[in-house]
Amino acid sequence: MRLPSLSELVASSGKLATIPSTIVDLLRILHDPTTAAGEVQKVLERDPAMTANVLKIANSAFYGARRQITSVRDALVMLGNRRTATLAFATSMAPVLRRDLLGYGLSREQFWNHSLLTAAAAARVVTVSGNADAQCEAFTAGLVHDLGMLVLDPVLGAAKLVIKGEGSPFGLSGVERETLGYDHSMAGASLAESWGFPDVLYHAIEHHHDPLPFKEGEWSHHWPVLQAVAAGNIIAQAVDEDLEVECVEDHEACLAQLGLPAGLAEDLRLDLTQNLGEICEAATALAPARV
Repeated sequence: MRLPSLSELVASSGKLATIPSTIVDLLRILHDPTTAAGEVQKVLERDPAMTANVLKIANSAFYGARRQITSVRDALVMLGNRRTATLAFATSMAPVLRRDLLGYGLSREQFWNHSLLTAAAAARVVTVSGNADAQCEAFTAGLVHDLGMLVLDPVLGAAKLVIKGEGSPFGLSGVERETLGYDHSMAGASLAESWGFPDVLYHAIEHHHDPLPFKEGEWSHHWPVLQAVAAGNIIAQAVDEDLEVECVEDHEACLAQLGLPAGLAEDLRLDLTQNLGEICEAATALAPARV
């Protein structure tokens, strides 16, 4: 069968081909540190389900609020503009990212959990690397780094193919290119471009397996986020898998190539697994999963 080009694939991606206006507005807020709290509040209050999810997260033990958070304004005071917008973005993306990927043999929960783990790990990594001001961008980019798998899954289904990576269900790029002629990083970047994502997100999606060329040159100012997302993806796989010792060493070697300290994956591993369940439940409790 003839495989579609990437542009044809993105154009025919149905609901994925468009993005809700609230997500566009949240992305603009996330990449404009001067945005006023009132503007964040207006965006959130246009979407009652999103507002409910943000309030649920703000009241979770994860954030340790000393009093009940009952309004978006309260959440903005406690969490700040950009962190509130980041959590709202996560809840708005949950219905998009929580779906079964039959062409990859992944359940909706496996895909969502990996996306959220990568986001949480990326946010920690960018802080460890001394770039805490990019924490919200790293979380956002980590959340959507595998967006292209949603684009490619229908093609695999139509061709009655199931592909899996070696060692991890998310180490797929080589297999995808051999099978389809392109991979999920390329597909995700194409979709992100059509959605008008900021450059840093576009590049993080396209290069989450090979960010090193961005360490220097024209786009080097994006390096902290690209480094964090690539590392977050590696750490998420370490958390996801029941790894043998040599596999852990492989992950540590990959982190060392990114210029990160030895033992980082293991240091974050327990913390992420202990805390992520609650934040995941809070982020998705009111967001319907797509079939």
